[in-house]
Amino acid sequence: MTEYFDAIVIGTGQAGPALAVRLAGSGHKTAIIERKRFGGTCVNVGCIPTKTLIASARAAWVARNAAAYGVAIDGTVRIEMSKVKARKDQVVAQSTNGVESWLRGTPNVTVIEGHASFESSRVVRVGDRQLTAPRIFINTGGRPTVPAIEGLAEIDYLTSSSMMEVDFLPEHLIVIGGSYIGLEFAQMYRRFGSRVTVVEMTPRLIAREDE
Repeated sequence: MTEYFDAIVIGTGQAGPALAVRLAGSGHKTAIIERKRFGGTCVNVGCIPTKTLIASARAAWVARNAAAYGVAIDGTVRIEMSKVKARKDQVVAQSTNGVESWLRGTPNVTVIEGHASFESSRVVRVGDRQLTAPRIFINTGGRPTVPAIEGLAEIDYLTSSSMMEVDFLPEHLIVIGGSYIGLEFAQMYRRFGSRVTVVEMTPRLIAREDE
């Protein structure tokens, strides 16, 4: 049995929820589909968690350099990465839960969890459900690109997304790619106390930015 909507939004990232709520508020019966994490890339593995980790890294740096500010700290400054991660997870959960509650509490919005696939230009399937609408908006997120590096498949490696689950301090972190995401992790973990090496194949760092 086909379910009919005025609009379907695929993905609950930065644009999806606001669009769905706006459509619903204008009287459009709207479905929004999410297959994994409410809030998308920014909330779960991008802006919010990385800035939360950067805040912890800066706190560690300030503590180690407190004398420069006229503050004396007796004893060694230690990083407890399990607690750093727990704090990050708590901040992320507040955001994801907020997005989900907002959508589920909005009249005229139907939240559907699952993987969406097109059966035609106006028909979307999610599991056993078949949905149709004259307007369908695609708001799917991004994921890290894994380069074709010889031997990479034979080792355990991290991406900018899986790095979010690390609850220990690496002795030495090698970052492949010197653009803004790579450098963000590099400075963060250097401040936590890891040795860090950045490998960049272009002539300079942040190559897409103005020289």
